[in-house]
Amino acid sequence: MSCKIKICGLTNQGDIELIAQAGADFGGLLVNIDSPRGVSFEDAQRLSADAPLPIVAVTMNEEAAFIIEVAGALHPAALQLHGAETPQTVAQIKQSVDAEIWKVLHLPARDGGAAPGLDEVLERIAPYQQAGADRILIDAKAVVAGKTQLGGTGKTVDWNAARTLRDAIELPLILAGGVNAENAADAALLVQPYAIDVSSGVEKEKGKKDPDKVKALIKAVRALG
Repeated sequence: MSCKIKICGLTNQGDIELIAQAGADFGGLLVNIDSPRGVSFEDAQRLSADAPLPIVAVTMNEEAAFIIEVAGALHPAALQLHGAETPQTVAQIKQSVDAEIWKVLHLPARDGGAAPGLDEVLERIAPYQQAGADRILIDAKAVVAGKTQLGGTGKTVDWNAARTLRDAIELPLILAGGVNAENAADAALLVQPYAIDVSSGVEKEKGKKDPDKVKALIKAVRALG
């Protein structure tokens, strides 16, 4: 099998160079997102300029016009829409950019309650596929310190449910949520996703990657073939 690797939440040039040299396929920048891993539009432009690997620009609940502006400034390989963007927004962006569009759906973390049924999730995905989304990314949502957090929690989704979903949809599936060096190979083998998306699982601290964890994760996934 071949599973691509995206390492997200990059905040500095050193980490971009680190993950590129280690063999990641994509690097992710959280543009104007209120997070310790977020970067400003201006810093995203600086970090993406002459980047040594394809960049994915991650935005959350932004207007289509801003996302199109991000695409024009950063020239990313993909735009990852991480919030509650509508299919209409996806369609508007699709008409205006060359980048792929990755739409995120958040499912409850495995220890955070019952996941929605497959039919319900498929109903949520269908309008985005019709609007032109290129890939669907599944991430975990969890309540942290009394606040619902979408991604970056270190918690996993139900991988068996993710595999069922992967087999049921026509679009390639990207798996996020709690993936780290210890479980990445198991996740990739079970779910068989197009890619895994990792952030907190390879960090030294929020917003700073750990070279050993990055290299260990990539080595484990690449060993699968």
